[in-house]
Amino acid sequence: MLLAIDTSTVQTGLACYDEQGVLGECVWHSGRDHSAQLLPQLTLLLRHLGRPRSDIRAVGVALGPGSWSGLRVGMSAAKGLALALSLPLVGVGTLDALLFQFSQPGATTVPIIRLGRERFATGQPDQGGLLEPRNVTLAELCAETTGRALFCGDVDASMQAELREKLGKRALFPTPAARIRRPAFLAELAWQRWQAGAVADIATLEPIYLGEAVKARPQA
Repeated sequence: MLLAIDTSTVQTGLACYDEQGVLGECVWHSGRDHSAQLLPQLTLLLRHLGRPRSDIRAVGVALGPGSWSGLRVGMSAAKGLALALSLPLVGVGTLDALLFQFSQPGATTVPIIRLGRERFATGQPDQGGLLEPRNVTLAELCAETTGRALFCGDVDASMQAELREKLGKRALFPTPAARIRRPAFLAELAWQRWQAGAVADIATLEPIYLGEAVKARPQA
């Protein structure tokens, strides 16, 4: 069984996956409380599945881009489990997982992760299928969008309104329920890579940071 962990944003997710497919997943709005909520939710998910932690045979983790603090929590938890249980670790870019979840024929899929300060992470795969995350503004994103495009990920109502204003009917969006970034897709990608032998070096695997860490304000 593979465990997938996604703490890229204020939405956190866990999923368990094996050769039969998705065993279970949970998604919730954690805010910035990833560290306090992640492991208790994992315990609860495993309890619902009736599976002990010793059944975990591999760990998949979302690499970002995303929240600086959130990504560190997810990476620390994934590495801790992998080291404690001597498990292979598989890293998957969060934008790659979004593309995998939402890609459909007839429209370009544009994955978006909010970085803060009016900046966004996005990317499109090159001819070799590799996706290079980029830090852009919404205006830059609109300027480079041609044809019909499905925007997915961190696309709230205000952002949808702005994209519709600039792109008209060319801007497409999932419904609010469908917009949720499901960790089951992250788990499926991680499972495929694990089965192909594409595992990471636990010592050197790091999150993808495109934004700057939010600095604490100096004390008065």
